[in-house]
Amino acid sequence: MLIEKMHGIAHSFIGKAIFALIPVSFLIGGMSGYLYSSNDSFAAKVNGETISQQDFLNRYNQEFEARAQQEGESFLAKTDSVEFVTALRQNLIQRLVDQELIRQYAKELKLGVSDEMIKRAIVSDPNLQSNGKFDNVRYQQLLSQNGLTSDTYAAILRNALTLEQMQNGLADSEFVVPAQVKDNAQVFFQKRIARLVTLPLADEIAKQKVTDEEIKAYYDANAKSLVQPEQAKVQYIHVSANELGKLQPVTETQIAQYYQENKAQFISQKLAHIQLSTEKEADSVYQELKKGADFAELAKTKSLDKLSGAQGGELGWVKDNELPKNFEDAALLLNVGQYSTPVNVDGAYHIILVQDRKERTLEEVKEQIADTVRKNLAESRFQAVEKAVREKAAESSDSLAAVADAAGVKVEETDYFGKNNVPAALNFPNVTSAIFESDIANGGANSEPLTVGENEFVVVRVVDHKAEGLQSLDEAKSTIEQFLKREKADKVLTEKAEQAVKALSADQTKLPAGISFSEPQTFTLVDNKDPVLYEGVFAIAKPQDGKVAYQVARNSKGDVVVVALERVEEPTLNEQELAKFSTQLVRARQGELQGQLMQALREKAQIEINTSFINQDDSEEGAAH
Repeated sequence: MLIEKMHGIAHSFIGKAIFALIPVSFLIGGMSGYLYSSNDSFAAKVNGETISQQDFLNRYNQEFEARAQQEGESFLAKTDSVEFVTALRQNLIQRLVDQELIRQYAKELKLGVSDEMIKRAIVSDPNLQSNGKFDNVRYQQLLSQNGLTSDTYAAILRNALTLEQMQNGLADSEFVVPAQVKDNAQVFFQKRIARLVTLPLADEIAKQKVTDEEIKAYYDANAKSLVQPEQAKVQYIHVSANELGKLQPVTETQIAQYYQENKAQFISQKLAHIQLSTEKEADSVYQELKKGADFAELAKTKSLDKLSGAQGGELGWVKDNELPKNFEDAALLLNVGQYSTPVNVDGAYHIILVQDRKERTLEEVKEQIADTVRKNLAESRFQAVEKAVREKAAESSDSLAAVADAAGVKVEETDYFGKNNVPAALNFPNVTSAIFESDIANGGANSEPLTVGENEFVVVRVVDHKAEGLQSLDEAKSTIEQFLKREKADKVLTEKAEQAVKALSADQTKLPAGISFSEPQTFTLVDNKDPVLYEGVFAIAKPQDGKVAYQVARNSKGDVVVVALERVEEPTLNEQELAKFSTQLVRARQGELQGQLMQALREKAQIEINTSFINQDDSEEGAAH
């Protein structure tokens, strides 16, 4: 079995994996395998199974919309970059391939999930609960927001639970024996007590001198590697609705008017419903209600929504926009205790009962409304400013002054920068692309407004542009000078540190001149504050016969450090601590094992990616393995 093979491989695990526990996701959410068809051209083929272009696009659009809602304009700004969108598509197709590989492997293992297991999973999902109980409103919202039917959601969940079974089986196949736990714990929790002498590199660099002859000699020997990247110097303006909003006053009249026009937002309703598949069935149930039948009993026996039906059709308290609009609108027309005629909602028919209703007063929501009105005014102002700026940017191509006046902001100017050190205010894919790759790159024109956030944009103008090329001696002089100073300083400090180690190792009672150790410090891998320094400290052999061990190390700043390792304390862990560490160790190994399983599945699989489609090439479609 593949699991057994992977179990054997996993025992090559080394302790360092604990420091970077990166779980390998099995991507059980949003499975698309159950939708695969061969009715259109393929996006990928996995062991002969097709991931169609339509399925890829459906998933891509879902994820695109989800990220756009979560990240707003900042995400949409990035999508102006072809490179960014291509990376999104490539990442998605690789995930879909992984999902299909795991789906096939789960099928090979003959894993399955019953209908009862699916029902329990829905009812017990914390994301679908309120106050510890299943909340059907949340469940209906989930379906509505994702455009799913209950059957489709069940199919997705069945795939997810099947793969979860496989993952649990994989996890259960991994274990560590007590001796392994103890050995790893001895290293992980070991304490090293040391004193340090830190010789600052920056201070020594400041003392160094470099001659013009040395700089020229280095330049002559390394000129071909001294490349000056493409650079630009730009002017820009920045406009945001947030800043405009700070200038927008809100009156009592505007607040009162908004409250009257949007009362539904401030109403909560306690609702119940009976869901039927056809208008005829709904009319039949409605007639039974008119004759005095009990609403709750009919919901239990007749409603297609079995989860709410078991509770007499109750949906609980519902706020504005939590259910489909025509469902909520129909409920608002009813009095408390009244039920509706059948209402068509997305092809199903609902009889709605209003059990209770609450309305917040104007005073209760005054501040909330003020913020909303202010935001709306700012957005309206922002749209007007954006339009004016767009027109001025096109009309006044000789400068940004008129554009800045139209926006009511100041013109900012940068120093020269390249693609790898773009100023934070302009560090967005679409802006970088405009500066270095568009028609404005060589100067003489303003960009159009470039989105850099939600209701936020910049307009840029390239003042000067320098193409990539080899640096002249004058251009490279400063960089070479700093490099040579650093090189000299490091050599001076290393020699000083090595001489100190040699002298102290011979006679630790004689402290060399200029060497002053710190107070003892305790180093443990649990609390690794400086990986470079800690690696040096833990590379020192344990002191013998009570003698101090000396060694040269470095820290993450580049400083040279003389380490005096006084002693090593081995940990003493109780059973509870060892058990906790054992759990962490097993999780680390499971993560490695899962990664190896994914790699093994890929290595033995026949995978064909339609790269032309994924990369959106206009040329003839091609495929790559």
